[in-house]
Amino acid sequence: MKLRRASVSEDPQTRNSADDHTFPIPIELIIEIFSRLQLKCIARCRCVSKLWACVLGRLDFTELFFTRSSARPRLLFTCKKFAGAKHDDPVLFFSSPQPDDNQFSLAANYHMDFKFSDQASCILSPVSGFFCIQDNRFLKFRKTREPVSVICNPSTGQSFTLPKMKTRMRTCMRSYLGYDPIEKHHKVLTMTYTPERGAGEHQVMTLGTGKLTWRMAECGIPHYSPGPICICINGLLYYIAQADRSSKDHLIVCFDVRSEKYSFIKAVERVMYFLPTLVNYNGKLCSLTLQRSTNRMITRVTRTFEMWVLEDAEKHEWSQHIYKLPPLWKNVVEDNFLHFVGLTGTNEIVLSSNYSSDAFYLYYYNFEVETIRRVGIQGLGSGYGIDTFLNHVDDVKLMKLL
Repeated sequence: MKLRRASVSEDPQTRNSADDHTFPIPIELIIEIFSRLQLKCIARCRCVSKLWACVLGRLDFTELFFTRSSARPRLLFTCKKFAGAKHDDPVLFFSSPQPDDNQFSLAANYHMDFKFSDQASCILSPVSGFFCIQDNRFLKFRKTREPVSVICNPSTGQSFTLPKMKTRMRTCMRSYLGYDPIEKHHKVLTMTYTPERGAGEHQVMTLGTGKLTWRMAECGIPHYSPGPICICINGLLYYIAQADRSSKDHLIVCFDVRSEKYSFIKAVERVMYFLPTLVNYNGKLCSLTLQRSTNRMITRVTRTFEMWVLEDAEKHEWSQHIYKLPPLWKNVVEDNFLHFVGLTGTNEIVLSSNYSSDAFYLYYYNFEVETIRRVGIQGLGSGYGIDTFLNHVDDVKLMKLL
């Protein structure tokens, strides 16, 4: 068989001495083979040789792996010790495949852990493989904790703290992570505020440019974000906001990740009832809320819920859908307190509790055919506060290339 010289790196960021090596088979076939491996195998293969590490760092490989992972998204669980917790207990990351229709039990596999402060941890939903976690840390030459944003990639086990913003309003901070599917860049949107003044500055940082710098974002309407409720859909980052901290009127902010332009969407009060769960419904923004509830918890006595779909953002038009839970609901849920997790690609609403005891379950409700099923998740342990995320994809791009 004639040897074919492989140009191992087309990206100058990944080019090194491995370019002088040859492969006995075409590089395209090697990339195809690697892209079919499981995530844990990729990490092992990087340790085999510099040549393999160089191939696994190529842009065409990481994009192919990401594309294939997007076709089979996974469940991701973050676990923080709740019972008998210590200040330095790490956040544990587990994942499992999405269950099939006839599966009632799944095994969660341990990924890795990240250590954050005991003040910590507002974990935002993953966006195209990456997490943004807000933490409060002691920075160099500082005697008090300050808010920081940490970007982490559970697929590679890497994390890094974003540079400090240059701002006069450093009291409080809220960050969101978005993704531009055209330019294929993650961006972090951060706003500052104080309890006295309310809304402050808005700044943006692009990941993947080689230099992490903040720049101002022009926001037409000053606003304050009361919580981490957000979702990124097709390059549009949505989050809930108020004019100020004392306001009872909410609106939805839409930030175009690519153009970095703001728009604002009005919504009837029911759309924003008790800070709803925002989900992606067939490419449209959707709000899941409860009817006449005093909190966001869903129990065996819950009978109905509402789904509000944004039909036209420019006209601020929403469609309302009211769904009645089946009689079997109270028997399946038993005495658990649940919350909305999200919506699957097959339009099943997923619910879960916030804590693990002897057993941890996800509840899948198909509102189109009115079926409910319970799926047990094994391997998470007990005594943890758990956040559940749907549709997580693996991104094996190393952060040193960002």
